[in-house]
Amino acid sequence: MAEELENKDELKEEEIIEESSEELEEDERLASRKKKTESRRRQSIISVLLVVGILVVINIIALQVFFRWDLTPNKIYTLSDASKSIVGRLDDKLVVKAYFTDNLPAPYNNNRRYLQELLDDYRNASNGKISYEIISPSDETELENEAQKYGIQPVQVQTVKNDRAEALKAYMGVVLLYGGKQETLPFIGSTENLEYDLTGVINRLTQPELKKVGLLAGPNMTGVDKIGKVNQYLSKFYNVTNVDASKNTPIPADIKTLVVFSPKAPQQQQQQMGQQQTPPSVVPENLKFAIDQYIMNGGKVIFMMSKVSVTSQQQFQIAQVVPTGLEDLLENYGAKLNNTIVTDKECAFVSVPVQQGPMQMYTQIPFPYYPKILNINRDIPSFAAIGQVFLGLTSDIDLNAASTKGVKGMPLLTTSPKSGLNNEFAIVQASGTMLPDSMFKFKDLTVGAIYEGKFKSFYNGKPVPADTVAGSSPAPTNVKPESPDTKIIVVGNGDFPTDEFRGPDESLLFFANMIDYMSDDAGLSMIRSKDANPKPLESIEDSTKTLVKYGMLVGPPLLVLVYGLFRWRRKKASKN
Repeated sequence: MAEELENKDELKEEEIIEESSEELEEDERLASRKKKTESRRRQSIISVLLVVGILVVINIIALQVFFRWDLTPNKIYTLSDASKSIVGRLDDKLVVKAYFTDNLPAPYNNNRRYLQELLDDYRNASNGKISYEIISPSDETELENEAQKYGIQPVQVQTVKNDRAEALKAYMGVVLLYGGKQETLPFIGSTENLEYDLTGVINRLTQPELKKVGLLAGPNMTGVDKIGKVNQYLSKFYNVTNVDASKNTPIPADIKTLVVFSPKAPQQQQQQMGQQQTPPSVVPENLKFAIDQYIMNGGKVIFMMSKVSVTSQQQFQIAQVVPTGLEDLLENYGAKLNNTIVTDKECAFVSVPVQQGPMQMYTQIPFPYYPKILNINRDIPSFAAIGQVFLGLTSDIDLNAASTKGVKGMPLLTTSPKSGLNNEFAIVQASGTMLPDSMFKFKDLTVGAIYEGKFKSFYNGKPVPADTVAGSSPAPTNVKPESPDTKIIVVGNGDFPTDEFRGPDESLLFFANMIDYMSDDAGLSMIRSKDANPKPLESIEDSTKTLVKYGMLVGPPLLVLVYGLFRWRRKKASKN
């Protein structure tokens, strides 16, 4: 009995010891877990503090170093190299004051933010030469007077407050001050071409003299007064002026680029042409001689040739090829303009009246005699961002003639794969139906070309024209026979840059960019083309359209079915 009691006591002691050991182990586990928890907490706190510290450092750096990642195709939000170059050569401090009212409704609030970011870019590119401030005049009379002193007038902006429409007086203008001079952009209604406008203003402030672009003035030729809209682009960087060579004087050497629009007969003479088939007056020899010798001295010329004239014959519109008076001069340089009238299935739309009951409505119909040129030589940076160019009645150009004159000719504008040619005569009455495909047998016709090289004088071996010698002081006595390396551009239509044509702005940009290209200012065209319309989609064949259509219908369900079969087979294999 006593032994049994002793055994029980020993068992109880062992159980007590085991329980104590378990309690100690549990305490140790709890303590270890607590330590790990505290360690993780400390690590979390340190990680959070580290992230916060990194963010603080990044923000401090960001305040000192301005950076923005621009993913837009035309780099709309990146300052152009041309702008950086212009502000990089500032000799003095340029102060920019932007008078822009706070808390404006959309889209004007976005314009303010974009302007500020753009001014940041200018300041960073100027090596400390540009400073700016954005001022909100509000209702402060002093600031309003200051803005108006600079030519910035208030405008009325519609806004909604408390479900009520209200008119808000707002200032949205910029003044630039440099070397005692000032230039003002009185109203910034959008961000379109804002960099171009600002860089143009800076260029005018900092340049003692703008490059000169000349438009040859002669009988019935297009002058500056006929290209007012495109001149709004050009005048920011160039001094565009008429060049009067009718007084038997050479074209001034300071003309960077000369533009020659082919002469047009007056309307009365055009009617006579339609009846009598008589050509317009030929370009005077003194003008041709002036052009020729300008090129021989290294000048660059853009020839805007309109060989096609339209006259009314009863109920019909008749288009016919007429001489410009410059054909022999151009062919001498290797630029042969054919006696043709181009049509293109890719074309502009024109408005025509349509009678609907008692009402006369206007509808848009395709007009193949106004080609829409999508094939532009985009290997040249000046034209890389131009999506399309609308031409008027156009003749094509024979590029093969260039090699016979020892110069290089390359296409600038070419028609679509479905183009047509009329020889010297066509009825161009607009109708509701497109011409049949049988009328578009040609493709890739050149309607604009660039020529480079050493050109031979048209007057080489000839005497100086008599009408040049007569009345000139001093009279030219010799002919320069050959040019240094230079270039000319020939376009088969000269109407599209004029105010009468009323084509899209992108066509005007193309003309302005030709000036940049010839004046060695390709960077300017890149600024101007930033906000050009996106490149249009090329036409798709009907077979391709059908393939895409049914592919979109059948493709997604088929992919789901294939994926479902794959999962089913995988699940079945795992069970086995």
